[in-house]
Amino acid sequence: MMTPLSILLVEDSDSDAELLLRSLRQADFDVAATRVDDAAGMRLALAAPHWDLVISDYNLPGFSASAALALLGEAGLDLPFIVVSNNIGEETAVLLMRAGAHDYVMKGNLARLAPAVKRELKEAERRRQHRAAAQALRDSEERWKFALEGAGYGVWDWDIPSGNVVFSACCTAMHGYADGEIEASIGGRDALLHPDDRERVQQAMRDYFAGATPRYKQEYRARCRDGSWKWVLDNGMIVGRDEHGAPQRMICIRIDLSERKRVEQSLQELNEQLESRVEARTSELRQAMAQIIESEKLASLGVLVAGVSHELNTPIGNMVLAATALHDKLKELSGAIERNQLTRSGLQHGLADCLGASEIIARNGHRSNDLIESFKRVSVDQTSQRRRTFDLRTTVQDSLTALGAITRRAKATVELNIPDGIMLDSYPGHLEQIINNVIMNSITHGFDGMPDGHIVIEARRDGDMVELVYSDNGHGIAAELQHKVFEPFYTTKLGQGGSGLGLSIVHNLVQAIFKGQLRLDSSPGQGVRLQFTFPAQTPLPNNAAGGAGDGDQIDDDGFTIPPFGTM
Repeated sequence: MMTPLSILLVEDSDSDAELLLRSLRQADFDVAATRVDDAAGMRLALAAPHWDLVISDYNLPGFSASAALALLGEAGLDLPFIVVSNNIGEETAVLLMRAGAHDYVMKGNLARLAPAVKRELKEAERRRQHRAAAQALRDSEERWKFALEGAGYGVWDWDIPSGNVVFSACCTAMHGYADGEIEASIGGRDALLHPDDRERVQQAMRDYFAGATPRYKQEYRARCRDGSWKWVLDNGMIVGRDEHGAPQRMICIRIDLSERKRVEQSLQELNEQLESRVEARTSELRQAMAQIIESEKLASLGVLVAGVSHELNTPIGNMVLAATALHDKLKELSGAIERNQLTRSGLQHGLADCLGASEIIARNGHRSNDLIESFKRVSVDQTSQRRRTFDLRTTVQDSLTALGAITRRAKATVELNIPDGIMLDSYPGHLEQIINNVIMNSITHGFDGMPDGHIVIEARRDGDMVELVYSDNGHGIAAELQHKVFEPFYTTKLGQGGSGLGLSIVHNLVQAIFKGQLRLDSSPGQGVRLQFTFPAQTPLPNNAAGGAGDGDQIDDDGFTIPPFGTM
């Protein structure tokens, strides 16, 4: 396949020109040639730059290869220039090569011409590609430098072997310097580093050069012309290496972080203010919750007092009646003695009546004593909130005893299925408050409008954990409301005596005091099932020092408001 070849031929001899072109065609070149023999003709030919190469005789009448070479240089064309002559010496050939000629061939040895042409065409193409790549690189650098400068980003370009650094105008202006006022070296850059940042920044550069990081990226403070310090970000990478891989050139973008740092400082101050406000509001809310919880405790104790006083009415009434009967019988016996009318049988009947009355008094006195002791345990536990070791069944039974009048009035029966011997090291007062709250919740809400109700309280111990299950056969809770029942102040009896804190306090006590979990299972018409799971030995608070024992107290301020919708 013929290779197209466009030649500008500087030759005054027709025969020599024909020999030269023939040798190229024989080498598979499809030659298109224009022949000139003076400066004017060559200038005119060079005005249409479509040539692949120039072949010139050394010496022509009124013209020469040197003159042709000079005209080619003036035209700014990078074309292969080959001299073909009969009488060129070695010294002359060297001078021509220094002047820009690429090769010379003797007319008597035209066999060298075609290989020389092929070689120089390849070299010309390589030079063209190199120029194109260099121009593309210059254009690219110009574009990104323009874009970076337009965005307010500075650039510093480091020639690593020499240590020279070129700072862009934006880079120097960023620090208030004019062009040339910053030393154009890597030492000039380091001289701007804040003393507290210098070692860190230089170490980051060493790490990057060692390959420990994929790119160099550091935030630091740099000195401005007025002596102030400005936060900047340098983000760069090595863009040139030698044949051995050694770094030769590095380019870094510099970004002014002043505005970002100002915003960060403002955000930090706002966050600190917000944290202070949240802390203050949280403290106020805790105090309010503590007061509400204390009110609930007192209200609970009020219910217990009312219940116990009702329970005591019967045995005390019986004791009064029996004591009155005893008094009357003794008075009757005393009168008979004074009148000498006391018979043996009369004395025996009188003593029997007195014995019966005393038995009634003793029995009801013991009953009253049991009620009072139960009330004392409940009231002491709930008012002092002291930690001690106690039997789970006994403590729950004490609460049920105190609530006996209330449950009977509501026609609710309570079935207690807790075995003896489940010992807890915890806070019985809080446990009694839980029992009181859930029973009152069942009576107020679960059994509302029902002729009677049934409650079952069960418990079992599984290793170090205790599971207490409370269930009733009340109305139940709809699924869409179950996520609300433990929220503070949520109640369906608003304005009817319901505070909305009963189950919220239960939830809080289980999690904050007993470190346990509470699960609710319910559906409309199927009652409520509350499953409490907690350690048999309540963990000590985080701030407790030393071991726990009877009499340890817990601060109600440790309560937290349960998240909405949690159980």
